Amino acid sequence: MSPISRRTALGALAATPLLLTVPPAAAVRSVLWTGDPARGTKVFDGLETDPGTIGVAADPQGKYGQCFRYDITDWANGKERCETRGLRKPDGSVLRIDNSMLGQTQYIGWRSLWQGINPNDKWVSVYQLHISGYEAGKPQSGPYVLRTVGDGKLNFQLTNPNGSSKHIWSMNFPLNSWNSFVIGYKISKGNDGWTEFWVNGKQQTFSNGQTRYPGPTIWGDHLNHKWGIYRSGGNSGKASAFLNGAKLGTTYADVAL
Repeated sequence: MSPISRRTALGALAATPLLLTVPPAAAVRSVLWTGDPARGTKVFDGLETDPGTIGVAADPQGKYGQCFRYDITDWANGKERCETRGLRKPDGSVLRIDNSMLGQTQYIGWRSLWQGINPNDKWVSVYQLHISGYEAGKPQSGPYVLRTVGDGKLNFQLTNPNGSSKHIWSMNFPLNSWNSFVIGYKISKGNDGWTEFWVNGKQQTFSNGQTRYPGPTIWGDHLNHKWGIYRSGGNSGKASAFLNGAKLGTTYADVAL
């Protein structure tokens, strides 16, 4: 190549922009758990069928495909419980929501359909954020329960470490229809803890007139998310709950339906 040709080629190369391929930044993993029916009930830490059955079934209304189905029946041993307890990761290990997570914010979202529950007769719980390994002298349940107490309402019950409890929100109990829920909470032993709540995509206002209710959210070893049907022994007859789209994340957008 002549000197002139070489200079021409080098000039053209210099004028050509240099394109660098930069790998995309790793996505922040903010979805912590997904209740995928394809994994079966292995997505939960445990099953509590006293009495009843829990499995995977088609949405009876044909909207959302496969769901988790909870069927409760009668027995003569007092309270009746058909619930899933806690969460398991795809590798089979337990996702433990415990004191190592103090200060973290989490959001749990899901949709539910309830059949056969009589919201005008006695109490029935359909979701719990439940203390496990509670500290001596403190409540064995709480901090949150969604339940009816025979008043025709779905109530959000808040329990405090001193044992006091109250309903901080309510709506007419929604039988035979799918509804979505999201609960946001800060894991805390103090009053810097809080909860927020959405129903069908709309943020709810609590009894304090605010969309955030302050208070401790953990006292004990860890917390368990529990879905299903837990009811007083005075209830009778069969009832069913369906769970779909359940997720745990670190933002509302992770879990909203």
